[in-house]
Amino acid sequence: MRKLNRMVAALGMALLFTGSVMLTGCSSSPSEEEMKQLSDLKDEVTALKRDVSANEASKASLEKEVAEKNAKLKKCQDDQAVVKQRLANQ
Repeated sequence: MRKLNRMVAALGMALLFTGSVMLTGCSSSPSEEEMKQLSDLKDEVTALKRDVSANEASKASLEKEVAEKNAKLKKCQDDQAVVKQRLANQ
């Protein structure tokens, strides 16, 4: 029981300390430099999202092209098998 009380007291003190550090460390408003950095980061995120969507579209196009070529290859292999079978039957 004593260990539990000590643990609760230690946890309470840690939370109190953490809370006071967070409250005193935060300013009331960001500076102009911080706002500019935030704006720059938002612009960068927007550009990266645009790049990601363009690359995903490109990937989808390439996957479609690969699927079409694989289908064509399968058809050629099937035709080749039919020809070989007919030649073997002659």
